[in-house]
Amino acid sequence: MALLAGCVHESGRRSDLASPIRTQTPACQQYSQAWVAHFRANVAVQDGRRGKAAEQELALARELLRARETDEACYKPYCLIQPKAEGRLDTYCGYKIPDPSGEELYRWIPWTDLE
Repeated sequence: MALLAGCVHESGRRSDLASPIRTQTPACQQYSQAWVAHFRANVAVQDGRRGKAAEQELALARELLRARETDEACYKPYCLIQPKAEGRLDTYCGYKIPDPSGEELYRWIPWTDLE
């Protein structure tokens, strides 16, 4: 968990790097957007506090993901489950890319919704 916290801490630093989602083809952008929506909806169902609304969001996200099936060459973001107080769950998504400056091994670029 400490290693994971280190990644999140690094994300607080502003980067002049563009999100990799912006450099992908439109089909990959749509697929990545659907993939993140599916991940978030699945975590909301696991959290168990949003009931039927979360289940409906998950069903919609699954349909979108199936409709957007595309080449595996798309660069999907990493998504993590973040435990919160009182047993709540949240998500954190972003891209881990090589640091072009060489100061660090990787840079964390937070996920940006395209919508």
